[in-house]
Amino acid sequence: MNKRLKRTISAVLASAVMLTAMTGTQVIASADSTSVTATVTAEKTYKITSKNVTTYLHTYNDKSKTKLYFMNGVTDVPYIEVSDMVSFLNGYLPSNGKPGYELKIKKDGDKVTLVRENNFSLEIDCENDTFFYWDYDGFFSAKSKTLIDFVMPTWDENSMMLKTDKATERYGNPVLLDAAYYGIDFVHKGSRYYIPLQTFSDMFLTPLGIASALYNGHSLIYYNSDIGGRLTDPEGKYTKLGQIYYGKDGKYATGKVSQELAVFSASEFCFAMDNLYGLKEKHHIDSFTDLVLQKESGFNLLNTNSKKIDRELYSIVNDVLDDVHSSFDVSSYSSGVSYADTLKKKYGHGYSVQNYIDNSHKLLDKRAEYYPNGVPAYEEIGDTAYITFDAFSLDIIAIGTLDFDDPSTIYGPITAMAYALQKINRENSPIKNVVLDLSCNGGGTVDTAVVVISAFLGKSPISIENAKTGALVTNYYKADTNFDGIYNSDDTLAGKGLNLYCLTSGTSFSCGNLVPCIFKEDPNVAIIGQKSGGGACAITHMSTATGSVLTLSSNLRLSYTKNGSFYDVDQGAEPDYAISKLEHFYDREWLTNYIDSLA
Repeated sequence: MNKRLKRTISAVLASAVMLTAMTGTQVIASADSTSVTATVTAEKTYKITSKNVTTYLHTYNDKSKTKLYFMNGVTDVPYIEVSDMVSFLNGYLPSNGKPGYELKIKKDGDKVTLVRENNFSLEIDCENDTFFYWDYDGFFSAKSKTLIDFVMPTWDENSMMLKTDKATERYGNPVLLDAAYYGIDFVHKGSRYYIPLQTFSDMFLTPLGIASALYNGHSLIYYNSDIGGRLTDPEGKYTKLGQIYYGKDGKYATGKVSQELAVFSASEFCFAMDNLYGLKEKHHIDSFTDLVLQKESGFNLLNTNSKKIDRELYSIVNDVLDDVHSSFDVSSYSSGVSYADTLKKKYGHGYSVQNYIDNSHKLLDKRAEYYPNGVPAYEEIGDTAYITFDAFSLDIIAIGTLDFDDPSTIYGPITAMAYALQKINRENSPIKNVVLDLSCNGGGTVDTAVVVISAFLGKSPISIENAKTGALVTNYYKADTNFDGIYNSDDTLAGKGLNLYCLTSGTSFSCGNLVPCIFKEDPNVAIIGQKSGGGACAITHMSTATGSVLTLSSNLRLSYTKNGSFYDVDQGAEPDYAISKLEHFYDREWLTNYIDSLA
């Protein structure tokens, strides 16, 4: 299908959305839909202008310049040139989680191919406005032993705690991403190739886990709140970076964006969500373009009022997706820094998320009745040892400070497991039962989950499915849980004749759900309590062209294997022994007696 025909199809879709919009709001002028259709269906010529923009990489102090390009006088939909994009990635990634990463460029007419050092490639076709990957997972993979691996590659290299024992993998299908369907143009002129900056953000930065691009017409920010790039301080005041994004004292918060930007942002949002959101089929979403058309207020994505756009994005995330991993995080520069909080206070969460929050509070309140000063990470009640932590944090920083005779030196789950194994396996130990209490655990890093699983089973199988490509990988790890540099039976509770249990609730989410789902398939660990809370997908972050930031469930789904088949863990693990009363979760005298009755 040629570029003109594809643009005609996308114009019909855009016109349909605009006609819907015209019935509900006065800000979309009737002339706009006519001009958009005429512009999109015509064979385009491009007058390209450029400007150097101050760029901030995560923090206010890391400044540089980026040349952005603009097509045919549209000054608020910037493009990035492919060679500049490649230079940025080649400079950033090798020292940020992808050692050895290098892209090379091959040009051929309207096509430019990016080839990685591992020989996986991406073809960008500026005639047909498509991305084509022979292997999507390979193109975005870290330098690792397997195609998809959530565990940091530095573990094996530094001989620290974890090592990959073996792996099985099945490569995914080739992937074609059709931006033309959404009316998004790629441009080839002379020896240069251009794609929209927002497309670069969505289709490169988001899958690579780097950042989200935020452009406010004045500056470019590669936003990553986990690397110090916060826009507000704990009191809600602007940081220096926030002053750059929202303008000094919020002067960029005009509440208005251009019609061209609104239409492009809506189109790019649908393009990104169709290719990045990992639970589409579970939510019965065939396409996000259809979703916008089907949703009564969907036309607001095309509004020139940025607050109406943000309100609609908030509604899609909270009312339609309503999964605990997804959230509306940052409001548009045009809406103002506080508008995200305004939406949260006014509209709250979706039913599922609110139910999760309410149940979490009930559990924490009940636990506080029995442990008003906080629950200990390790506790022995009679013949039963309890290991408790509420997040799978990566506490390797505290390994060197752990004193096996002093429980106050336990810093997090990894040191808790090391301490627990030392105590449980001590000479003349009275311990017969071990309970891993994940009842209030909301998740965290897979690295830590691997350590915990290995401590219980001797080996940790982590299966991953890419819902977009169909790739299937199972990585098997061993963990040196006592930090002695040797992988042996001293690192595990398995094979010691102990009764092993995992206490779960609906609050046991993400990695707090993955661990019991893997335990469920092992005959040596029993699940007690209530069904765990689900949460199969790794999270990812994306921005919109109008300047909002979302957290989403990605295409990478944590799974377990049974009889060679993959099953994602989103449904949670059913308990082998159900406990209905919350007080029985934390009255450990009662719980110990109950467990003794099961043995």
